Amino acid sequence: MKKIAFNITAAGVLLSGLLLTGCDKLLDIKDPINSITTNQVFQTDDQASVALNGLYSFMINGGEQEVSGLMPLGTNLYSAGGITMAAGHSADELYHPSLNGQYEYYVELSNKITLLNVGFSSKMWKTAYKGIFNANALIEGVKASTSKEFTQAYRKRVLGEALAVRAMGFFYLVNLFEKIPLALSIDYNNTQKLPSAKPEAVYQQIINDLEEASGYLSENYDGNNTERIRINKWYVKAMLARVYLFNKNYEKAWQHANDVISRTDLFKLENLNNVFGISSQEVIFQLKQINTSNLRGNATPEGHAMTSRYMTPMLLNAFEAGDNRKTEWTVATGGTPFNPPGFRPAKYKINSNNLEFGGYRSEYYVVMRLAEMYLVRAEANMLRSAANKNMVIDDLNAIRERAGLGDLPYTLTDKQVTDTLAHERRIELFAEWGHRWLDLKRTNKATEVLSQISYKQPWSQHQLLYPVPPDERLLGNQLSQNEGYN
Repeated sequence: MKKIAFNITAAGVLLSGLLLTGCDKLLDIKDPINSITTNQVFQTDDQASVALNGLYSFMINGGEQEVSGLMPLGTNLYSAGGITMAAGHSADELYHPSLNGQYEYYVELSNKITLLNVGFSSKMWKTAYKGIFNANALIEGVKASTSKEFTQAYRKRVLGEALAVRAMGFFYLVNLFEKIPLALSIDYNNTQKLPSAKPEAVYQQIINDLEEASGYLSENYDGNNTERIRINKWYVKAMLARVYLFNKNYEKAWQHANDVISRTDLFKLENLNNVFGISSQEVIFQLKQINTSNLRGNATPEGHAMTSRYMTPMLLNAFEAGDNRKTEWTVATGGTPFNPPGFRPAKYKINSNNLEFGGYRSEYYVVMRLAEMYLVRAEANMLRSAANKNMVIDDLNAIRERAGLGDLPYTLTDKQVTDTLAHERRIELFAEWGHRWLDLKRTNKATEVLSQISYKQPWSQHQLLYPVPPDERLLGNQLSQNEGYN
């Protein structure tokens, strides 16, 4: 694999993360920062904690390349809004009324990605692999450390959180690109010539990482995780529920989602206005952004980047009459000679129009939330057996009632329930982490839906996968290219 896919060394990433979080505990380390040694970073719990903080800091605040120029992280970094933006345009969620080639997401929007213009897909690849590299550095460091001052309890925590971050990166990479290398080491000699792994092998690694992580992590939100900004067992279970649903293991998908939903002492569906607030009990895991960025102040990267985006007419027309999600989670935009009137997503209330440098962060960037678990449990339950239909309807009604909609009757047919499941996922999870794009693909509905959109013509199904970045294939590795890109 090309070295730039990881781009910076483990210590460099972790130390840049420390600067972003304002921590100086490793400033006394004298060895060069182009290497990482277990004797230094994994000598004590405190030192390992600093390295772990760097892992999270990169995911939400990025590194030097991600914050360069005028582009916000919401476009440059996969784990800080990039997937929402790229996949939202590839699907039928986001667009720009001008429909011209000057729009920065034009190739995703118009189904015209080429090897000469890969759009934002290359950024998703590179930043996801940087995150994986950082996780691998922690995993290898924990396993190699022999220090007695690095306690077993904290070893498990670092290892569990790093495994979960690695699994997250591979999940999005395999769904966006499919033909990806399974990089499990920070040793360039081991990763340089990796071939494209089979998707089933990637998914098995994701499951292995999450199952292993589950055995290491706490079930509580306490200590330095009261804000739910660190991965614990419940995020791992929620991610496993999603992964098993994608893999059609409906029994396990149902079980993991049910385990999360059953913890009513920790989780509940919040009022629509509170879902994305920092103290939301709907949040399973969220990332805490710095608030001193010149670009976005106290806004989340996605909240900032979404300010000038338009929702497609297809998405706007999909809301039922009286659905409060349209009222509370969208806002009017445009209305000038250069920008026609429309609506944009407004799940995050702090945006480029009202952000404040150094201001109070009333919301963090939500990675996983309870509503998805209701939808996973419902879908998995229906696919386990149509005899579970009434329980499926109950789960759908929990989501709908929160949105101000009436209850669905138990007299719905199986097809009506299945159609409603797809509708509720579309509306509840719109403009979040590429859910619509991934759902259209995994349910084999993408061509049926997207081939009917005028600005995506002529339709080409090969663009349901992004191209492996061409520069990744020029260094003698064994990566395959996705069909249709030549």
